[in-house]
Amino acid sequence: MNTFLNDLVALNQIILQNAREQFPDVTTQQLRYRRAAPMAADDLTAEVCTEVVSGETRYQIATSTDGTSWSMKLDFSLSRQVPQIPYVVLSFTTFGGAEEMIFDQVLLTPQENRYQAQLDLQRLEQRDALLRALSDYDAQTTLVVAIKTEHGITNTVTDPKIFYFAENYYPYIYQGILPPPPRLQLILTPLEYQHLWYNYYQDYVRKNYLYYLPDTFLLATDSDDKPMLSISFSAPEHATSLGEVQVTFDYFLLPKVNQGRIANATEQFSQMQADARLVPFANADTLTLQLALPEGKTEEKNALINLQSGIVDSFTLPAQQFALIWDALFDRSPQNLLLKGYLAVQFIGFNPDHLPVLLALEAKYQDKVRDFIKQSAPVDIDKTLEFRSDSSAYDPSGPRPIKRILVNIDNQTLELNKEHPNHDVTIKVSALDLILNPDKKLVYHYDLQVFYVDGGMTPYYDKTSSFEIIYVP
Repeated sequence: MNTFLNDLVALNQIILQNAREQFPDVTTQQLRYRRAAPMAADDLTAEVCTEVVSGETRYQIATSTDGTSWSMKLDFSLSRQVPQIPYVVLSFTTFGGAEEMIFDQVLLTPQENRYQAQLDLQRLEQRDALLRALSDYDAQTTLVVAIKTEHGITNTVTDPKIFYFAENYYPYIYQGILPPPPRLQLILTPLEYQHLWYNYYQDYVRKNYLYYLPDTFLLATDSDDKPMLSISFSAPEHATSLGEVQVTFDYFLLPKVNQGRIANATEQFSQMQADARLVPFANADTLTLQLALPEGKTEEKNALINLQSGIVDSFTLPAQQFALIWDALFDRSPQNLLLKGYLAVQFIGFNPDHLPVLLALEAKYQDKVRDFIKQSAPVDIDKTLEFRSDSSAYDPSGPRPIKRILVNIDNQTLELNKEHPNHDVTIKVSALDLILNPDKKLVYHYDLQVFYVDGGMTPYYDKTSSFEIIYVP
């Protein structure tokens, strides 16, 4: 699994922050259960609960169906005890119109201040409305917990405040309300901006809707402003050379939109249609990611792609190509094609649009490769060394005959004697150290204890050799 999918809660926060910047909110009317005023420190707060399933953090939200009706269940917690069972409301907009769905059942669970709410839907259009409310950022969906008291209604919006979940990142949420296939009917509408032409798509039914695509996809940054690129190495057990080691790059790209272009397109489209509205695409009939790697242009078939949320992907290469890829992350020259590519976005009946994709890091990270390496276990290769001793050293007629020699290396002890003057030993060498320091010469450290026939012993500590055949003492 891609590193960045291990914590979907954190990933969702980054997606939402980018969506606020790249796909600005549309002002809508105030809803009854939507909280308007900022919250004070002692206000009631609510939060959707999470759980860990197979190592993956998930929201405790689930949908189900019996074929003729649908339901959604979720667990949430309150910051303090309340005297009555709260109302739970899903508040969202549909094409500019405000809507609310009130949950049919809210139960207090055995855990303190924790509740389970259930929304029941009987009609297909309700199912479709729920699907859009959860999967379309433009719906600006919130989950509101409302407490009715004799003084009125107290509302609080749960965390996450924007109740949006990209379908391909949260498939478990949609199991009971699987999305229907796209049925958009589109009219290609090219518009010029700064002497370049960009493709837009007018909705054939709602002709005042004009859909647009992002300009490019770039590496996302996390809450600490660190690029979301992760590197890991792997090797089969008992690998003996770097040729058997592989490196995997996990990355997360966010869509970027030129707001000047969108503003200009809105102005142009307003001259064609009254009440003109520009809307970002979230998906397409076909999304194909092509990325330039050392073997050439490669289709990334396992990428998770959403035009509003971003791209989660990884690629694996022989570790001997690591330095080539790492250098390419900092090479902005036009001649460098590595780690550049495009996302081919195609709608039925149209030629694909090619959106540039770029994996690049700022120069300040060039000497910080270890900051991006996420290694759960050491990656080693086996090296076989041979320790040799001179058989004449054991001759009882010699000046001081040796009885035996003990060699300690890599937490292993081996004995050399007259019957066995030579001995092979297999040790572990850090593959990561060899990859990150290709010019570094391997040096083997070992200790000796030489025992003599006369009962004496001479130790030799921290002996070193750069050869794989080592003569002792």
